[in-house]
Amino acid sequence: MRARSLVMALAACLMSATVPAYADEAATDIQSSQPILSGEVPAVPGPKRTVAVAAFDASIGPQANGTNWNVGGGVAAMLATALEESDRFIVVDRSTLPAVLTEQQMAAHGVSTGTAAPMPGSVTPAQYLIAGSVTEFSTADSGGGMAIGGASGMFGGGLSLTGSKGRVGFDIRVVDTRTTAIVSAFKIRRELETHGVGFTGGYGGVSLGGNKFWNTPLGDATRSALNEAVDRIAETVAGGQWEGQVVEADGRTIYVNAGANAGLKSGDRLAVQRTTKTMTDPATGEVLSQEKATLGTIVLTAIQPKIASGVYTPSEPGKPARGDLVTFAN
Repeated sequence: MRARSLVMALAACLMSATVPAYADEAATDIQSSQPILSGEVPAVPGPKRTVAVAAFDASIGPQANGTNWNVGGGVAAMLATALEESDRFIVVDRSTLPAVLTEQQMAAHGVSTGTAAPMPGSVTPAQYLIAGSVTEFSTADSGGGMAIGGASGMFGGGLSLTGSKGRVGFDIRVVDTRTTAIVSAFKIRRELETHGVGFTGGYGGVSLGGNKFWNTPLGDATRSALNEAVDRIAETVAGGQWEGQVVEADGRTIYVNAGANAGLKSGDRLAVQRTTKTMTDPATGEVLSQEKATLGTIVLTAIQPKIASGVYTPSEPGKPARGDLVTFAN
């Protein structure tokens, strides 16, 4: 009788204590307003690189942890958000590209009209594509403990003094879209564990990437892995050269397809280059080598959000043309 009283007293104390948000199965999860990044991301010299995130493969399947989560798509979306939060990149969306292309085709065929109609050829190209796979995304109890109640107990939810783990694994590739070459490939593994009071009901009612998700061991492990992924991607693209293109040449004034949004500013110097020779693999079509000639330089004088212009000084014969490359020369 005394033992029963002690258990009841302990249960009352536990029920009145603060319970982690992820343990509340009855509540409906909502879209997360929490930032994913928790630290400073390595600097990327020069203008921002444009990146796109492809949907990740998920070899673990979509029914992880007894949920109906789309793990591959969810992790890719969270990585795109984290890259945007870093303010080191211009992140372009590829998940909605089929719908965007449909809108452009409708405009091109006169099905939709007006000044807001999207035009073919206006999709911003990505210099790097981030692709990968989710190789692990799971939770596990980390040991025993005292459970109070149960499915038919007076406390219903099954309050327990147990620990749980979150395990995630990503394989990530950074691909140069001009050559399809893999610039960098790396693996990330995280396992985080928590001990304390929690409900044994699992992740039912928790949305992948929602507010309650980030308060779980799996959410903690995912955030840690995404932070490392963004750092590694920033370090990778920092070693590559930024490239833009000439939009228009009007006498000595040259317009380029990047501006303040890309981090360009008045006084920046850009080199204008033209590809003179491209060698490709006859079997795969992969670009093996390119030869480029530097035509001259631009000193930027006018900056708009998505376009910039400046004064051109030639160093070789030939006038810049639409589509010629521009690289950062500061």
